[in-house]
Amino acid sequence: ATQLWADELTEQAKGKHHIGDFLPPDELARFMEKYEALKEGREPDLSDYKEFKLKEDNIGFQMLQKLGWTEGQGLGPDGSGIMDPVNKATMRPENQGLGIERPEDVEADDDEYDAYRKRMMLAYRFRPNPMNNPRRPYY
Repeated sequence: ATQLWADELTEQAKGKHHIGDFLPPDELARFMEKYEALKEGREPDLSDYKEFKLKEDNIGFQMLQKLGWTEGQGLGPDGSGIMDPVNKATMRPENQGLGIERPEDVEADDDEYDAYRKRMMLAYRFRPNPMNNPRRPYY
């Protein structure tokens, strides 16, 4: 009886959308990188420029080389400056203070269920808005 009921519910849900379907692939990749990095005990690599590395035909790359810079070396006269590009800052929720944490951010002690719940919270922000109602952050 339980199996028939489960099969019937599954059949009724065919063709329907799940809230997770609205999460853009790049946001999902960032979320999963954060989650996996926390589980492995490493720092997540969320660089905006990871896949857009400068090539030798780039004018800025050529200017840096003319000034004595080589790839893999830090900036500055003695090469001790920053090596990674500066990422743009994350936006904090509207009308919130500096120490605020977003509830959908994963933490080290989250299990799979917490991660799933937080992933769906993130997906909720990207759901369709057919009536063009003004959106406010709900969490």
